[in-house]
Amino acid sequence: MEKSALTLEQKLMRRNKWAYSVGGIGRDMIYQLVATFFIVYIQYSGLGLTAAQFTVIGILLVVGRIWDAINDPFMGSIVENTHSKWGKFRPWILIGALLSGVVIIAMFSIRPSGWWYVAFFFIIYLLWEITFTMNDIPYWSLIPALSRNKKDRDVITSMVVVFAGIGAFAGNAIITFTTVGNAVKGYQIIAIVFVLFFVLCSCLTAFGVKEPEEDLSEIKEKATLRKIFRVIKNNDQLQWAALALVFYSIGSGLLTALGYNFLWLEIGYNGLMTTIFIVSFAISNIVVQSFYAKLAKRFTRNQLMLFSFIALAFGYAMMLSIGWVDFLPVNIITACIFGLFVFGGQSIFYMVVIVNMTNTIEYNEFKTGERNEAIVFSLRPFVAKFSSALQGLIVTLVLVLSGIYAMSQNVGALEGELNQFEEMTKTEKIKYINSISLREDNPNKNNVVMALSVENYLALPNDAAKAAYVQILKDQVPTFSLSALDPEELVTLYEALQDPENAVFSYNNNPDDNIADGWNMEINQAADSVFSEIADTRMRVSLRLSITLLPTVLILAAWLLLKKKYIIDEHYYEKINIEINDKKKIGNNQNT
Repeated sequence: MEKSALTLEQKLMRRNKWAYSVGGIGRDMIYQLVATFFIVYIQYSGLGLTAAQFTVIGILLVVGRIWDAINDPFMGSIVENTHSKWGKFRPWILIGALLSGVVIIAMFSIRPSGWWYVAFFFIIYLLWEITFTMNDIPYWSLIPALSRNKKDRDVITSMVVVFAGIGAFAGNAIITFTTVGNAVKGYQIIAIVFVLFFVLCSCLTAFGVKEPEEDLSEIKEKATLRKIFRVIKNNDQLQWAALALVFYSIGSGLLTALGYNFLWLEIGYNGLMTTIFIVSFAISNIVVQSFYAKLAKRFTRNQLMLFSFIALAFGYAMMLSIGWVDFLPVNIITACIFGLFVFGGQSIFYMVVIVNMTNTIEYNEFKTGERNEAIVFSLRPFVAKFSSALQGLIVTLVLVLSGIYAMSQNVGALEGELNQFEEMTKTEKIKYINSISLREDNPNKNNVVMALSVENYLALPNDAAKAAYVQILKDQVPTFSLSALDPEELVTLYEALQDPENAVFSYNNNPDDNIADGWNMEINQAADSVFSEIADTRMRVSLRLSITLLPTVLILAAWLLLKKKYIIDEHYYEKINIEINDKKKIGNNQNT
């Protein structure tokens, strides 16, 4: 009978760990779309926001995260007080997926302009925070509920982080490959596809995982907000683990958040090259994380943090050096090689931090007699979102103060032109091309104005001459007439479109390829001409320090904090589990 029960428990564990961890793929694809790419979308999809408007959006990110200070613990309270036949976690996982899916589709489909977009951003971002939290809090709270066994807990934690990593990296690769050079339509399609997959993955978790039956006799009081803050206040180890996660999350996320600007500035506006970098990122993380359970058996968590920090610090130092010394050129090969050290080191460090935070559940039970999984674990997504907000503010300041944001609007303008071009009829496309191109077979060639560089435009004798030139462009090019771009941006855009070296327009009539027949528009080379080729040293140095030195310092702070303040090592964890089990046995004997 005991063997039969053990077999049943093993089967349940096998089912739960796969349904739970695989279900996380869609979650992290969606999370990456919003957390990483929403700002990239705003920057590069041709919305035409000013630096002031972009800065306000960065500030609103922080305001949105302050809302999370209330939202996350409150959701933890709701989960703790949910007692249904489906359990207390799974109903909210599914509800949150459905509601946040609707918000995400609207997020990448509705495109007001100027300050109206800033207002729209704030509203849609708050709605995203609310709806995704409904899914996020109960999802992560399931980990400690699925097993109290350290070995099983390590396996589940390892699997969920690995599959979350797969989702994150797959999301990054698909988004980058699809949207670079096709931002507006690309993000709209990606949003719909990712939402559908997210809902399917949430269904796998909601219907595939079997929650342990809740002993209602152990429910002594509702999880009020006062209790939530009391639990957090009384769990000092949770506080230190959460603070360390803040430092780590901000630091480790900067390379990802600013990495696209780095690659497009140093290597080129090329979706394939960026995707290759992301694939190297994915391989290092998935391979290293898949071995975490084995590494945890051989090394202590403190040892793993030391090894991982050495690896990531070396990688960051080399990333800082490439392009500045002769024997380390800046290209996709060197970026990928040294990125492997960074991402591999960070993946192990993150696993240790998550395990440390998870183990504070038993620490809480040891000190208070209550586990409070949802309350304790509500800090993990809150920390992730709060860290992302501070990271977003840093990213905004770096991009605006360095001048990179203003320069990147040249690329955004090209993306906007491409979006309009793709919506044109065949006749409209020909008219548009003939209003710009100086090719020999253009019947309108003699009426096309030769593009001026910005320098030559600014050298015109007076303001009247400058205004006349800009007006000619607006009268000549159909999409320029209602453009919100300022004169210099319009001049830059026209030059990039007309320059024959950029090969923006091409005609295809090959029935055997996958390219649509007729006129096509490709902006990658034009984007390089108005972005990477004109960036100055101040921009490059500011960006490089922000993705290498600053992350190293922040992750070092996380490591030192855990080393000095976190006391739940392997030996202490085993000790408190034994004492918890002994107390329960005594209680059960007294009841019988």
